[in-house]
Amino acid sequence: MKLNKLAAIILLIPMILSGCAQGAADTPNTPDKDSEKFVIGISQMMEHPALDASRQGFIDGLKEQGVNVEFLDQNAQGDTNNALMIAQKFVRDDVDLIFAIATPPAQAAKQAISGTDIPMLFTAVADPVFSQLVPDFNVTEENITGTSNAAPIKENLELFKELKEDIKNIGIIYSIGESNSEIQVIKSKEIAEEIGLNIETVGITSVNDIPQAIDTISKKVEGLYLVTDNMVAASIPLVATLCQENGLLTVAADASQVQGGILLARGISYHELGKETAIMAKQILVDKKDVSEIPVRTLDKLDKKVNVKTMEALGLTRDLKVFEGAEFID
Repeated sequence: MKLNKLAAIILLIPMILSGCAQGAADTPNTPDKDSEKFVIGISQMMEHPALDASRQGFIDGLKEQGVNVEFLDQNAQGDTNNALMIAQKFVRDDVDLIFAIATPPAQAAKQAISGTDIPMLFTAVADPVFSQLVPDFNVTEENITGTSNAAPIKENLELFKELKEDIKNIGIIYSIGESNSEIQVIKSKEIAEEIGLNIETVGITSVNDIPQAIDTISKKVEGLYLVTDNMVAASIPLVATLCQENGLLTVAADASQVQGGILLARGISYHELGKETAIMAKQILVDKKDVSEIPVRTLDKLDKKVNVKTMEALGLTRDLKVFEGAEFID
Protein backbone atom coordinates (compact mmCIF):
# COMPACT_ATOMS: atom_id res chain seq x y z
CA MET A 1 0.00 0.00 0.00
CA LYS A 2 2.79 2.41 0.93
CA LEU A 3 4.56 1.60 -2.34
CA ASN A 4 1.44 2.46 -4.34
CA LYS A 5 1.17 5.86 -2.57
CA LEU A 6 4.86 6.55 -3.21
CA ALA A 7 4.46 5.72 -6.90
CA ALA A 8 1.47 8.04 -7.17
CA ILE A 9 3.44 10.90 -5.59
CA ILE A 10 6.36 10.33 -7.98
CA LEU A 11 3.98 10.44 -10.96
CA LEU A 12 2.46 13.72 -9.74
CA ILE A 13 5.79 15.56 -9.37
CA PRO A 14 6.33 16.23 -13.13
CA MET A 15 2.73 17.48 -13.43
CA ILE A 16 3.20 19.89 -10.50
CA LEU A 17 6.48 21.20 -11.88
CA SER A 18 4.95 21.59 -15.33
CA GLY A 19 2.05 23.60 -13.86
CA CYS A 20 4.45 25.86 -11.98
CA ALA A 21 6.50 26.47 -15.12
CA GLN A 22 3.35 27.30 -17.11
CA GLY A 23 2.20 29.72 -14.44
CA ALA A 24 5.56 31.49 -14.46
CA ALA A 25 5.47 31.77 -18.24
CA ASP A 26 2.01 33.38 -18.15
CA THR A 27 2.94 35.94 -15.48
CA PRO A 28 4.28 39.35 -16.65
CA ASN A 29 7.67 40.45 -15.35
CA THR A 30 7.28 42.07 -11.95
CA PRO A 31 9.98 44.11 -10.25
CA ASP A 32 11.97 42.29 -7.59
CA LYS A 33 11.32 44.05 -4.28
CA ASP A 34 15.07 44.01 -3.68
CA SER A 35 15.95 45.35 -7.15
CA GLU A 36 17.21 48.89 -7.63
CA LYS A 37 14.38 51.41 -7.78
CA PHE A 38 14.54 54.28 -10.26
CA VAL A 39 12.72 57.60 -10.30
CA ILE A 40 11.59 58.81 -13.73
CA GLY A 41 10.10 62.24 -14.30
CA ILE A 42 7.48 62.32 -17.06
CA SER A 43 6.84 65.67 -18.74
CA GLN A 44 3.94 65.62 -21.21
CA MET A 45 3.03 68.65 -23.31
CA MET A 46 -0.75 68.25 -23.09
CA GLU A 47 -3.48 65.64 -23.12
CA HIS A 48 -4.54 64.14 -26.43
CA PRO A 49 -4.79 60.53 -27.63
CA ALA A 50 -1.36 60.26 -29.27
CA LEU A 51 0.64 61.70 -26.37
CA ASP A 52 -1.47 59.79 -23.82
CA ALA A 53 -0.78 56.56 -25.72
CA SER A 54 2.97 57.30 -25.79
CA ARG A 55 2.97 57.81 -22.04
CA GLN A 56 1.01 54.62 -21.37
CA GLY A 57 3.19 52.62 -23.74
CA PHE A 58 6.30 53.79 -21.88
CA ILE A 59 4.84 52.82 -18.50
CA ASP A 60 3.61 49.47 -19.83
CA GLY A 61 6.94 48.77 -21.49
CA LEU A 62 8.93 49.28 -18.30
CA LYS A 63 6.49 47.12 -16.36
CA GLU A 64 6.78 44.32 -18.93
CA GLN A 65 10.57 44.46 -18.60
CA GLY A 66 10.33 44.21 -14.82
CA VAL A 67 11.99 47.56 -14.12
CA ASN A 68 11.29 48.93 -10.64
CA VAL A 69 10.17 52.55 -11.24
CA GLU A 70 8.53 55.40 -9.39
CA PHE A 71 7.00 57.86 -11.86
CA LEU A 72 6.72 61.59 -11.22
CA ASP A 73 3.99 62.39 -13.75
CA GLN A 74 3.53 66.02 -14.86
CA ASN A 75 1.55 67.73 -17.64
CA ALA A 76 2.49 71.15 -19.02
CA GLN A 77 -1.10 71.81 -20.17
CA GLY A 78 0.17 73.15 -23.48
CA ASP A 79 2.38 75.83 -21.89
CA THR A 80 6.09 75.83 -22.74
CA ASN A 81 6.89 77.82 -19.59
CA ASN A 82 5.25 75.08 -17.53
CA ALA A 83 7.34 72.50 -19.41
CA LEU A 84 10.54 74.29 -18.40
CA MET A 85 9.48 74.59 -14.74
CA ILE A 86 8.60 70.89 -14.69
CA ALA A 87 11.99 69.94 -16.10
CA GLN A 88 13.82 72.20 -13.64
CA LYS A 89 11.90 70.63 -10.75
CA PHE A 90 12.89 67.16 -11.96
CA VAL A 91 16.54 68.26 -11.95
CA ARG A 92 16.23 69.62 -8.40
CA ASP A 93 14.65 66.32 -7.38
CA ASP A 94 17.64 64.57 -8.96
CA VAL A 95 15.54 62.04 -10.87
CA ASP A 96 17.27 59.14 -12.57
CA LEU A 97 15.82 59.95 -15.99
CA ILE A 98 13.47 62.45 -17.64
CA PHE A 99 10.95 61.21 -20.19
CA ALA A 100 9.73 64.12 -22.36
CA ILE A 101 6.63 63.61 -24.49
CA ALA A 102 6.54 65.99 -27.51
CA THR A 103 9.01 68.57 -28.76
CA PRO A 104 8.53 71.53 -26.36
CA PRO A 105 8.98 69.42 -23.18
CA ALA A 106 12.03 67.78 -24.78
CA GLN A 107 13.56 71.18 -25.59
CA ALA A 108 12.82 72.36 -22.05
CA ALA A 109 14.36 69.23 -20.55
CA LYS A 110 17.48 69.65 -22.68
CA GLN A 111 17.92 73.13 -21.24
CA ALA A 112 17.28 71.96 -17.68
CA ILE A 113 19.68 68.98 -17.66
CA SER A 114 22.57 70.97 -19.15
CA GLY A 115 25.59 70.53 -16.89
CA THR A 116 24.08 67.54 -15.07
CA ASP A 117 24.46 63.80 -15.61
CA ILE A 118 20.68 63.19 -15.80
CA PRO A 119 19.73 61.39 -19.04
CA MET A 120 16.69 62.44 -21.07
CA LEU A 121 14.57 60.39 -23.45
CA PHE A 122 12.10 62.07 -25.79
CA THR A 123 9.23 60.67 -27.81
CA ALA A 124 6.62 62.02 -30.25
CA VAL A 125 9.18 64.34 -31.84
CA ALA A 126 8.93 64.52 -35.64
CA ASP A 127 12.43 65.81 -36.34
CA PRO A 128 14.78 65.87 -33.34
CA VAL A 129 17.60 67.20 -35.52
CA PHE A 130 15.62 70.24 -36.73
CA SER A 131 14.43 70.78 -33.15
CA GLN A 132 18.10 70.77 -32.05
CA LEU A 133 17.74 67.90 -29.62
CA VAL A 134 20.40 65.75 -31.30
CA PRO A 135 22.95 66.53 -34.06
CA ASP A 136 21.89 63.47 -36.08
CA PHE A 137 19.56 60.47 -35.75
CA ASN A 138 22.65 58.27 -35.40
CA VAL A 139 24.69 60.67 -33.27
CA THR A 140 23.42 61.49 -29.78
CA GLU A 141 25.11 63.73 -27.25
CA GLU A 142 24.45 65.63 -24.01
CA ASN A 143 22.82 62.51 -22.53
CA ILE A 144 19.83 62.81 -24.88
CA THR A 145 18.18 60.31 -27.22
CA GLY A 146 14.69 58.99 -27.88
CA THR A 147 12.10 58.02 -30.48
CA SER A 148 10.68 59.96 -33.42
CA ASN A 149 7.12 59.89 -34.72
CA ALA A 150 8.22 60.97 -38.20
CA ALA A 151 5.42 60.34 -40.71
CA PRO A 152 5.73 59.19 -44.35
CA ILE A 153 4.77 62.60 -45.79
CA LYS A 154 5.00 61.69 -49.47
CA GLU A 155 2.91 58.54 -49.07
CA ASN A 156 0.32 60.42 -47.02
CA LEU A 157 0.01 63.27 -49.52
CA GLU A 158 -0.40 60.74 -52.32
CA LEU A 159 -3.48 59.41 -50.50
CA PHE A 160 -5.28 62.61 -51.53
CA LYS A 161 -4.69 61.76 -55.21
CA GLU A 162 -6.01 58.27 -54.59
CA LEU A 163 -9.11 59.77 -52.97
CA LYS A 164 -9.62 62.33 -55.76
CA GLU A 165 -7.54 61.96 -58.91
CA ASP A 166 -7.72 65.61 -60.03
CA ILE A 167 -7.12 67.20 -56.62
CA LYS A 168 -4.66 70.11 -56.70
CA ASN A 169 -4.76 72.11 -53.47
CA ILE A 170 -4.21 70.77 -49.95
CA GLY A 171 -4.31 72.76 -46.72
CA ILE A 172 -2.36 72.51 -43.47
CA ILE A 173 -3.14 74.32 -40.23
CA TYR A 174 -0.35 74.31 -37.66
CA SER A 175 0.91 75.92 -34.46
CA ILE A 176 3.17 78.89 -35.07
CA GLY A 177 6.36 78.57 -33.08
CA GLU A 178 6.27 74.77 -32.64
CA SER A 179 9.36 73.52 -34.44
CA ASN A 180 7.87 70.04 -34.65
CA SER A 181 5.10 71.44 -36.87
CA GLU A 182 7.21 73.93 -38.79
CA ILE A 183 9.57 71.31 -40.18
CA GLN A 184 6.64 69.14 -41.29
CA VAL A 185 5.13 72.12 -43.13
CA ILE A 186 8.45 72.82 -44.86
CA LYS A 187 8.88 69.20 -45.93
CA SER A 188 5.23 68.87 -46.99
CA LYS A 189 5.51 71.88 -49.29
CA GLU A 190 8.68 70.51 -50.90
CA ILE A 191 7.23 67.04 -51.42
CA ALA A 192 3.84 68.34 -52.61
CA GLU A 193 5.51 70.26 -55.40
CA GLU A 194 7.28 67.09 -56.54
CA ILE A 195 3.99 65.19 -56.90
CA GLY A 196 1.95 67.99 -58.42
CA LEU A 197 0.13 69.33 -55.38
CA ASN A 198 -0.01 72.81 -53.90
CA ILE A 199 0.03 73.39 -50.14
CA GLU A 200 -1.82 76.28 -48.51
CA THR A 201 -1.06 76.95 -44.83
CA VAL A 202 -2.63 78.87 -41.98
CA GLY A 203 -0.81 79.28 -38.67
CA ILE A 204 -2.60 79.36 -35.32
CA THR A 205 -1.56 80.46 -31.84
CA SER A 206 -4.43 78.91 -29.85
CA VAL A 207 -7.26 76.41 -30.31
CA ASN A 208 -9.61 79.40 -30.56
CA ASP A 209 -8.05 80.17 -33.95
CA ILE A 210 -9.07 76.83 -35.45
CA PRO A 211 -12.61 77.68 -36.70
CA GLN A 212 -11.40 80.79 -38.51
CA ALA A 213 -8.34 78.96 -39.87
CA ILE A 214 -10.48 76.18 -41.38
CA ASP A 215 -13.02 78.68 -42.72
CA THR A 216 -10.20 80.60 -44.43
CA ILE A 217 -8.38 77.61 -45.84
CA SER A 218 -11.53 75.80 -47.03
CA LYS A 219 -12.02 78.53 -49.64
CA LYS A 220 -8.68 77.61 -51.25
CA VAL A 221 -8.33 73.83 -50.88
CA GLU A 222 -10.12 70.51 -51.35
CA GLY A 223 -8.46 68.61 -48.54
CA LEU A 224 -6.68 69.10 -45.20
CA TYR A 225 -3.50 67.28 -44.23
CA LEU A 226 -3.03 66.98 -40.49
CA VAL A 227 0.62 66.95 -39.52
CA THR A 228 1.49 65.82 -35.99
CA ASP A 229 0.75 69.18 -34.37
CA ASN A 230 -0.09 69.08 -30.66
CA MET A 231 -2.51 72.00 -30.58
CA VAL A 232 -4.46 70.66 -33.55
CA ALA A 233 -4.34 67.11 -32.18
CA ALA A 234 -5.99 68.29 -28.95
CA SER A 235 -8.96 69.58 -31.00
CA ILE A 236 -9.51 66.79 -33.53
CA PRO A 237 -13.31 66.39 -33.08
CA LEU A 238 -13.73 70.12 -33.78
CA VAL A 239 -11.37 70.00 -36.77
CA ALA A 240 -13.10 66.93 -38.19
CA THR A 241 -16.58 68.45 -37.83
CA LEU A 242 -15.59 71.73 -39.49
CA CYS A 243 -13.82 69.95 -42.35
CA GLN A 244 -16.81 67.71 -42.95
CA GLU A 245 -19.14 70.74 -43.01
CA ASN A 246 -16.89 72.28 -45.66
CA GLY A 247 -16.63 69.05 -47.69
CA LEU A 248 -12.89 68.70 -47.16
CA LEU A 249 -11.09 65.38 -47.49
CA THR A 250 -8.96 64.80 -44.41
CA VAL A 251 -5.79 62.74 -44.11
CA ALA A 252 -3.76 62.51 -40.90
CA ALA A 253 -0.24 61.44 -40.02
CA ASP A 254 -1.56 60.11 -36.68
CA ALA A 255 -3.80 57.04 -36.96
CA SER A 256 -5.48 57.74 -33.62
CA GLN A 257 -7.13 60.86 -35.10
CA VAL A 258 -9.49 58.72 -37.19
CA GLN A 259 -11.33 57.92 -33.96
CA GLY A 260 -12.06 61.65 -33.66
CA GLY A 261 -13.59 61.91 -37.13
CA ILE A 262 -10.69 62.31 -39.55
CA LEU A 263 -11.40 60.40 -42.78
CA LEU A 264 -8.13 58.53 -43.35
CA ALA A 265 -4.81 58.15 -41.59
CA ARG A 266 -1.60 56.24 -42.02
CA GLY A 267 0.82 56.47 -39.15
CA ILE A 268 2.55 54.75 -36.28
CA SER A 269 1.10 53.33 -33.07
CA TYR A 270 2.02 55.80 -30.33
CA HIS A 271 1.60 53.09 -27.69
CA GLU A 272 4.25 51.02 -29.46
CA LEU A 273 6.44 54.13 -29.77
CA GLY A 274 6.26 54.56 -26.01
CA LYS A 275 7.17 50.92 -25.48
CA GLU A 276 10.16 51.30 -27.79
CA THR A 277 11.32 54.23 -25.67
CA ALA A 278 10.90 52.08 -22.55
CA ILE A 279 13.39 49.60 -24.00
CA MET A 280 15.89 52.45 -24.28
CA ALA A 281 15.16 53.49 -20.69
CA LYS A 282 15.99 50.00 -19.42
CA GLN A 283 19.22 50.01 -21.41
CA ILE A 284 20.24 53.26 -19.74
CA LEU A 285 19.07 52.61 -16.18
CA VAL A 286 19.43 48.87 -15.69
CA ASP A 287 21.98 47.79 -18.27
CA LYS A 288 24.06 50.98 -17.68
CA LYS A 289 24.48 51.50 -21.41
CA ASP A 290 25.87 54.89 -22.38
CA VAL A 291 23.33 57.18 -24.05
CA SER A 292 25.83 57.93 -26.82
CA GLU A 293 25.54 54.28 -27.87
CA ILE A 294 21.75 54.49 -28.34
CA PRO A 295 20.70 56.21 -31.59
CA VAL A 296 17.30 57.80 -32.13
CA ARG A 297 14.74 55.19 -33.18
CA THR A 298 11.63 55.21 -35.35
CA LEU A 299 8.92 52.63 -36.03
CA ASP A 300 8.57 51.00 -39.44
CA LYS A 301 5.11 49.50 -38.95
CA LEU A 302 2.26 51.84 -39.91
CA ASP A 303 -1.45 51.63 -39.06
CA LYS A 304 -3.99 52.57 -41.72
CA LYS A 305 -7.47 53.52 -40.52
CA VAL A 306 -10.71 54.90 -42.01
CA ASN A 307 -13.61 56.59 -40.23
CA VAL A 308 -16.79 55.02 -41.63
CA LYS A 309 -19.17 57.87 -40.69
CA THR A 310 -16.92 60.48 -42.28
CA MET A 311 -16.44 58.29 -45.35
CA GLU A 312 -20.19 57.97 -45.83
CA ALA A 313 -20.81 61.68 -45.16
CA LEU A 314 -18.38 62.50 -47.97
CA GLY A 315 -20.13 60.08 -50.33
CA LEU A 316 -17.27 57.59 -50.44
CA THR A 317 -17.48 53.78 -50.29
CA ARG A 318 -15.42 51.00 -48.71
CA ASP A 319 -14.48 49.48 -52.07
CA LEU A 320 -12.17 52.35 -53.03
CA LYS A 321 -8.64 51.14 -53.67
CA VAL A 322 -7.22 53.76 -51.30
CA PHE A 323 -8.95 51.99 -48.40
CA GLU A 324 -7.41 48.57 -49.11
CA GLY A 325 -5.83 47.03 -46.01
CA ALA A 326 -7.31 49.68 -43.72
CA GLU A 327 -9.09 49.16 -40.42
CA PHE A 328 -12.59 50.66 -40.56
CA ILE A 329 -13.62 52.58 -37.44
CA ASP A 330 -17.35 53.00 -36.82
